[in-house]
Amino acid sequence: MGKNRNRFLNIPPEEKQTGLLLWFQMLQNHGLTLFHANLLAFLSLVPGFFCLYLLLSTYDLVFWAAGLVCVTLAGPSITALHGVCARVVLRRPVWVSSDFREVWKRDWKTSMALTAVLGLLWSGLAYAVYLVILVDGGLSLGHLLMFGVCGYLLMGVTLFGFQQAALLELPLTVILKNACLMIFAGNLRSVFAILVSLGVLAACVILYGYALYILLAGAMALTIMTANLIFAPVFRRLFLTENADEKEA
Repeated sequence: MGKNRNRFLNIPPEEKQTGLLLWFQMLQNHGLTLFHANLLAFLSLVPGFFCLYLLLSTYDLVFWAAGLVCVTLAGPSITALHGVCARVVLRRPVWVSSDFREVWKRDWKTSMALTAVLGLLWSGLAYAVYLVILVDGGLSLGHLLMFGVCGYLLMGVTLFGFQQAALLELPLTVILKNACLMIFAGNLRSVFAILVSLGVLAACVILYGYALYILLAGAMALTIMTANLIFAPVFRRLFLTENADEKEA
């Protein structure tokens, strides 16, 4: 038992690993980097979290609009977090502060537009769930399946959309189209990457009283890194082979 534990905790950084050992190796080598990026993204989202709290407390749609604006403004930081996690997985150099500044200087328009679209879609899905619960008093099996499929597809667009925004120079319409196709292009890798992200989101919803602590502790960065690690072979095959639109590391 002790040998197995040491195997996961003391992995030589130069050794090539796969599977769970690779995940622990990346966490061992880049844990502080991921936490730093997670903290910057979390701080950028604090105004949005506060508006969400006010919305749930008052049911005033003014706070929904204010929250959407705040989350949209945080879009470049979310893109930068995805970029840091993707570069860790792709074994590229990472400088967290510089990467965040670069996104804000170069890609803020695309990042904010993508975040606004996704914010509208996610809030629309959440409102639909709320209305069904309000009218029917709960969710039937059919509703759970319908909303589950919608959440799965929307998480795929979110995950793969930000991944492209962070690593590639593409217009918003192409990012959204590619993200929809990538949900199915990766087969089981897409499924597992999306399910991991949905699982963490579900945990935050169920444990909503502790959600901010979970996110602050690094859940965003670890989830994104894990999803990127699962999907990395597909992303390399689709985009990182002599792609002229790839951003410089």
